[in-house]
Amino acid sequence: MSRNHPRVKAKTPFDKYFMYTHSVQGAEHDAELLWKMTKKVWSGPLPAKPILQEDFCATAALCYEWVKLGNNHQAVGVDLDADALAWGATHHSESLTTSQTGRVHMIHGDVLHNHKVYPHVICALNFSYFFIKERSVLKQYFTACRKTLAKNGLLILDAFGGPDYLMSHIDRRRNTEESFTYWWEVETFDAISHQIKCHLHFKRDGEARRDRVFSYDWRLWSPPEIIDVLRESGFKNVQFWAEGLNRMGRGNGIFKPIKSEKECSTWIIYLVAK
Repeated sequence: MSRNHPRVKAKTPFDKYFMYTHSVQGAEHDAELLWKMTKKVWSGPLPAKPILQEDFCATAALCYEWVKLGNNHQAVGVDLDADALAWGATHHSESLTTSQTGRVHMIHGDVLHNHKVYPHVICALNFSYFFIKERSVLKQYFTACRKTLAKNGLLILDAFGGPDYLMSHIDRRRNTEESFTYWWEVETFDAISHQIKCHLHFKRDGEARRDRVFSYDWRLWSPPEIIDVLRESGFKNVQFWAEGLNRMGRGNGIFKPIKSEKECSTWIIYLVAK
């Protein structure tokens, strides 16, 4: 005599790139925001075929979202990590049409090199350029971007900071839909060098926690430092964008240009340079 047992969903192998894209990355939102910024800041008529270059792109999630925004949108991802590029080509492209897939191109290479793309927008998000610790190298990177950009092109970056990041701490977050918990840890911060070490830990329901799945050894660049280097690299105008707050003091999802950001224990801003 047989018994009916409830069907149990089989566990898939742990995938660090999947966990990353479902925790600290919001590629769909970022693509829409980049396009909003471009339309707001661009000088003259918008390009007929807007090209985005995503530097330090890893799985290039942003590229795959960018081409969904219009029939002529094109995207190029540049990264030294061949495994991450391959993962993105396999997984992110699943939601694309044949036409959209054909407008995404990956470059396994150094962002300091001229890959002869000449994009209208270059972005380096998720604080990826913070791995550059020397000012001279940061200037080299910004200068390379300026020379590569098409006429009127934009360089869009993000940055974070605030008093909370000057002390060791751990933030715990939950992804209910995908049934996992993750922790963002600031292990150390050096006030002299501004070197900051951070880690991402993950725990899927029913499994042991996996520590330091991603680790970052960065320099925490301040906005005034970034502005100075951008201007020395040939960018004439830098605009800041940040999310507004609702009555509860929480983000309202609406990003606008700002002149100042005061009394925030933590903050994230975007810089749009042209």
